[in-house]
Amino acid sequence: MQFKLPFFQQLKTYNGKTFTQDLIGGLTVGVMLIPQGMAYAYLAEIPPVYGLYASIVPLLVYMLMGTSIYAAIGPAALTSLLAFSGLNHAGITDPDKFLNAVILIALLSGLIQFLMGILKLGLIVNFISKPVLKGFIFGAALTIFLSQLKSATGINVDAHGSIETLVALISNISTFSFYTILISGISIAFLFYMKRFSKRIPNQLIVMLVSLLIIFFFNTDDSGVSILGTIPEGLPSFSIPYMDWDLIKLILPASITIAFISFVEVYAIGVSLEDKEDHGNLKPNQELIALGLSKFIGSFFMAYPTSSSFSRSAVNKQGGTKTNVATIFTVGLVVMTLLFLTPYFYFLPKAALAAIIIVAIIGLMDFQYYKTLWRIDKRDFLMLAVTTLVTFLIGVQEGIITGVVLSIMSLVYAVSFPHTAEVGLVRGSLHTFRNVDRYSETDVQDEILIYRFDAALSFANIPHFIKKLRRFESQKKNLKFVVINATSIDSIDTTSLDSIKEIAEEYKEKDIRMMIACLKGPVRDKFEKTNMFKIIGEDNFFPSVSEAMRDIKGEQRLVDPKIAFQANPPRKLRKD
Repeated sequence: MQFKLPFFQQLKTYNGKTFTQDLIGGLTVGVMLIPQGMAYAYLAEIPPVYGLYASIVPLLVYMLMGTSIYAAIGPAALTSLLAFSGLNHAGITDPDKFLNAVILIALLSGLIQFLMGILKLGLIVNFISKPVLKGFIFGAALTIFLSQLKSATGINVDAHGSIETLVALISNISTFSFYTILISGISIAFLFYMKRFSKRIPNQLIVMLVSLLIIFFFNTDDSGVSILGTIPEGLPSFSIPYMDWDLIKLILPASITIAFISFVEVYAIGVSLEDKEDHGNLKPNQELIALGLSKFIGSFFMAYPTSSSFSRSAVNKQGGTKTNVATIFTVGLVVMTLLFLTPYFYFLPKAALAAIIIVAIIGLMDFQYYKTLWRIDKRDFLMLAVTTLVTFLIGVQEGIITGVVLSIMSLVYAVSFPHTAEVGLVRGSLHTFRNVDRYSETDVQDEILIYRFDAALSFANIPHFIKKLRRFESQKKNLKFVVINATSIDSIDTTSLDSIKEIAEEYKEKDIRMMIACLKGPVRDKFEKTNMFKIIGEDNFFPSVSEAMRDIKGEQRLVDPKIAFQANPPRKLRKD
């Protein structure tokens, strides 16, 4: 496959103005990334400093290879939750083994994404419907919200799974910490309030700094407020995650899930933020390679699985970023923090991190979309609801599997039961035929049935084709002509050809004339190869429904009948 490095293409037109815009955009994202990275690592239940480690090498690798200017790579809520949930399923609880496994998940998920990109599987993003994806995100958001309540309230909880956690929260509600709730409550209120103003204001950093100072000056041993404690200084060193086959088998499901979801998330964010002049720049297969290598290489520098954050990406665009050079300034700020500022995070309350996570995940809940979907398509809403409930009540991996299965089932249903209609000539027109159930001003004749099937014909839907045809037939007391409008039939398989042949023979026995109009080229080719034109009768094929109706009335055809039988001409061999 053709693979380019967009970063070096961007440098060809780089200038001072672009540098200034990238500097502002990169630093703005960096200011957001520091608190978010620590918070999301905390969500994954690993030391918060690993959120900063994951904000260095993965960003630099994606900067060189990624095709999106605005997608802000780094720690994210969904991948953090997926990593934590996957290891819970695997039963890994020892802190050291847990941390190693999280980093190994980054290595494996990156390798999976890289191989998917090499094999050009980028179009896999189309195999999960938007309602299912939204349902999974909603269910995951509810799970994240519930998981952070213990840190936001100070309630003692030792449980796994949404139901178990909810029961534990209610059972131990008397253990709440007033000061913890006060800090998280004020932080959440502040973050929501500040959303009304410019998104460039580092609200999350302000929450961290203010809450940290309050704890530093006023915290007492009996306040009940839990703090981060010692955070290691310095940059991550090169290390190879420990792995063996048993461990790989345990974490492989989580790795596959993260590989899929993080790609869908990054690609969706990149597409949504593309400008008109940038449209088409996002290459799915190259994105897979870039994301895969960023995870894979990052894992050797203590980076846990990364994805993208819509809030950071939106700020990245609003901050004026023009090229991926902005990533250098973002990473520079993270490096400076690791080298000089980590000791100052000692008194940072965990409640502040929980508040940042809660506000971020509430932003993932698209309530307007749910409302619109309920109004437009109840079946899609049901898929969303089922995916949400499975994700929340059973688990995120089960939710994804359920969502993919529902997407496939929805596709199979749409293929197996497409729309059908009896059509009639609109009164006052010469060639306009419409669905008689939708248009009252249509001519419907008892001896004529004009049947339209709005899909390709295959073994999956030929029973539906026949069932609907029989239903329309039963409404006619003196049926003599059946006109099949094949406008929407763009392909046909051998099972369907055999069924059409049987229907034609049945009509002949009943002295009913079957006529086929608007046959498309690929279907005409199949009819020619199977001798269907002669079996049904060449005088029963028409280039349009109007021509078929003229023939029924005994009127002369206006269009050359040979058009109805034209097949693809033989391909000419190219001369070297």
